[in-house]
Amino acid sequence: MTAPVIRQFTGTIPDKGQSQTAFDTNVDAFLDWQALQFAPDLVAFGTFANDTAAALVAANLPSLTGRALDAVRVNAAADDVEFANVTAAGWALLNASGSAPMYAARAWVTFSGTGTPSIRAGGNVSSITDNGPGDYTVNFATAMQDHYYSAQVTMDHPDSNRDFYQPTRIAKTASSYRFKQTYDGGAAGEGRDSESSNVTILR
Repeated sequence: MTAPVIRQFTGTIPDKGQSQTAFDTNVDAFLDWQALQFAPDLVAFGTFANDTAAALVAANLPSLTGRALDAVRVNAAADDVEFANVTAAGWALLNASGSAPMYAARAWVTFSGTGTPSIRAGGNVSSITDNGPGDYTVNFATAMQDHYYSAQVTMDHPDSNRDFYQPTRIAKTASSYRFKQTYDGGAAGEGRDSESSNVTILR
């Protein structure tokens, strides 16, 4: 395709030898022609860019074998990608129905409170401090942004005659939560260790 001529005659703009309307029409035609010439190149470049990006992503992905349901994330050093183990239950939580917002647990722990406290399992809890019978401090590995969190405490004990426990908050800071558990068979304020204490921190 031949480029359209903008001016019909040689010379400067004042003596171009054509009307303003004809000049504008030729300019528009030239611009349309120019766009048609570059269009295939722009499409080809876009395809090349997309293919290159896909190849780079594929080259940096770890092997996908055996990683069903896992999520990919940038590592802590921000220089590579890695997999995060997400269970089916975890995906179910992420895809919970309804429009109400979801808030994650910032820390949780289940521990044996008899004798020396022993953590059975947990997350973001570094240790349990024994302050006396039924009196525990849950220490967070990473502190909360403040102390305005919700602490849920449950416990149980194999002694069937003393199975009603009442947790009472003693101290609440960004780095720890201290509570004391009393029971119905003791004197007022008397603490008692439990076989299993469970604490969940929501924020």
